Amino acid sequence: MTALTELDVVTPQDAKSESWANGLGVTRVLAKTLAWRLSIAELRGRMPFSQLGGMDRILIPLSSQPLRLTIDGIEHQVTRDEGIRFRGESRVIASVDRGGVSVMNLMVKRTLAEAACHIRAHRNRVPVSPSATMTVLLAGNATVDDLPLPPGSALLQAARPRSILCESALVARFDIAPVAA
Repeated sequence: MTALTELDVVTPQDAKSESWANGLGVTRVLAKTLAWRLSIAELRGRMPFSQLGGMDRILIPLSSQPLRLTIDGIEHQVTRDEGIRFRGESRVIASVDRGGVSVMNLMVKRTLAEAACHIRAHRNRVPVSPSATMTVLLAGNATVDDLPLPPGSALLQAARPRSILCESALVARFDIAPVAA
């Protein structure tokens, strides 16, 4: 895996800002490879997403404020407890009522890989499996190896098992596997 940084823990402050493909928004890339990219996008008001052919996407809000996405004409309420999966070719418009919402955005090239996402609430200790491609803190106050983790922080795949320590936290585990030939 090629990460943007030598770190195996990447916080939102570590990520570099980039413009969306359609130029209408900004994202901060936490990690990427040839097959996938994990970023945090900032959504404000009503915003059409870039159409990205050949990609599968998973989007999860980082706040408790629900997000409305209209995907190919059908409206969805998206919460951080569930997130949403959609195809990059879809016509997507985000609607945020007040202020803005930061969202975790995983994009996977369909011909190269497929992703699974599991979101769970945890208390005290969150085991991080070395087999998980990424483990992302969605909400809560937590630390790993005495390093504070703000929401949106990603633990990238590492050879050793680890634990996130928290009072309570909402965590997403992403498992990305190559597509069988």
